[in-house]
Amino acid sequence: MPDVPHRPQVVSVAAGLLLGSAVVLLAAWALGIDAVESNGARVFFAVLWSYLAWSVYSGGGGWVRAAILAIFGIVAWGAFNAASPMRHLAAIPPGDMVAKALAALALLALFAPPAHRYFAATRALRNQQDQQQ
Repeated sequence: MPDVPHRPQVVSVAAGLLLGSAVVLLAAWALGIDAVESNGARVFFAVLWSYLAWSVYSGGGGWVRAAILAIFGIVAWGAFNAASPMRHLAAIPPGDMVAKALAALALLALFAPPAHRYFAATRALRNQQDQQQ
């Protein structure tokens, strides 16, 4: 059985940034820093960022890049469809803004060549293991 590929530091950092996004959301909510309109949405995004962090750390990061890009696309779509995009963006709670900034940094890290090679290697290993079963 082939060895599991070595996880590059950039992947660990990206996973930590994504987990940090979840922690920031929960902390800002718990400490009352953010005026949260939807507790369910806050919990959903904290769980989502945590799941994405786990997925990146375990080697399944290829699809995570697409998921993060989709999240940012939805945010951009909402801003551009608002009557005032700048007012819409300014209304984003501080905790949510910090969480998005951390996720954006994680996204940059996930597009680094070592991360790309790691995800390709883990995908090949999983495909090989599936074929052996």
